[in-house]
Amino acid sequence: MKMRKNTAMIISFAVGTMLFATTAFAEAVSKSGYDQFKDSIKYSADVITSTSMVSSYTVDISYVLKDNGKEVSSSNSVNKYDLKNNSCINTTTTTEGSTKTESVFYRDKSGYINYNSNDGVYHVIEKDMSKEETWLKNPFKEKEAADLEKIADALVGSLKDSVVVSENSDGSKIISGSLSETQIPSLINAVVSYQFKSRYSWYENNSNNKSAVPQITQDVFVKEVKGNAVVDKNGLIQSVLATGVLHGKDDQGKEHDLTFDFLSKLSNVNSTTVNKPDISGKKVQKSADYGESYKNTKPELYVGTYKNNIVIEKDGKFQKIGERIVDIEKIDKNTASGRYHEEYLKGYEEYAASAKDFKFEAKFKDFPYSAEFNKVGSSDKSTSGYFGLVPYSACINFTFMQSYEVYNSVFDRVFN
Repeated sequence: MKMRKNTAMIISFAVGTMLFATTAFAEAVSKSGYDQFKDSIKYSADVITSTSMVSSYTVDISYVLKDNGKEVSSSNSVNKYDLKNNSCINTTTTTEGSTKTESVFYRDKSGYINYNSNDGVYHVIEKDMSKEETWLKNPFKEKEAADLEKIADALVGSLKDSVVVSENSDGSKIISGSLSETQIPSLINAVVSYQFKSRYSWYENNSNNKSAVPQITQDVFVKEVKGNAVVDKNGLIQSVLATGVLHGKDDQGKEHDLTFDFLSKLSNVNSTTVNKPDISGKKVQKSADYGESYKNTKPELYVGTYKNNIVIEKDGKFQKIGERIVDIEKIDKNTASGRYHEEYLKGYEEYAASAKDFKFEAKFKDFPYSAEFNKVGSSDKSTSGYFGLVPYSACINFTFMQSYEVYNSVFDRVFN
């Protein structure tokens, strides 16, 4: 659900980037600045996701993105969290070029309210969540956390020495770092370049409006990055300020310096109040919780044949060379079974030599979405993958676990 994703993004952003605190200052003095920085992140994640440590807080987040000195994008967000009552409200104003958008997301034990100025409607979903645990999760307690930390350490490498800590007379601390163009490893530049290009490509393909941020596709590298976090005497971050400059060229060869300024502040710890938006007299649309209604999907409706085109790029254009076919023979809310096979058009016999054709069985973990399928009588991962239904649509999702081929995983129902 879009609202949940937006909330998760804000929370993870707050946990991973903004709120830092140190574990034990008596021990920290013997640690490097980088290790103190990591300790502070881990401790903060534990604090802001635990009702036994804090009851509420407010996080203000703002950023400004400039292209060659001209502002092209900005955002200001006020995010209030009440852990005791399992509620939050996120109010955001975003400007992209000349377009200004205001949005509000609210949740409590009775459901959600989502507002976006693009349609001016307060979308209300009523759902009893009184028995749910807090939606705030500590990412460092997840199974993959240790492996991700090792990857981060390897990526940072010798840059660890660039993180320094200074202590003030009142017990507060400043954790800071600054890197110039010559200090930044080529691997980090490669990752940043890839991420930026992917972000732009996604935006262009999934938005009705073109991004105001220029498309830099050549010679992309990080020119400069610096920042600091101010920690109070109790070990909690008061603010985080970061600045970065990304340099590159667009398709026409024009050079761009993209400057990113980020500021966050933590305030009103244990004294934040989350108030429900007043929607009286407003344009309101109430609807059922999609997650619950989707679970009422009738599986028997999905018995039948589904197809997906096999397409290649040839002679500068897309060309269909065959079809992927899924026959669902039996299905209920626990399992689905049938046949998968591929058929190629005349003239593409070389592809047919490696065509898949097998019986499969899928077991749902969370109907109607999450099911893992396997070839009947085989543990070959090249014939195993993920299966799911598309509620309120005569479509299914079918994709392989191990595949070097990228394709649309949605299969459409074939009607005679």
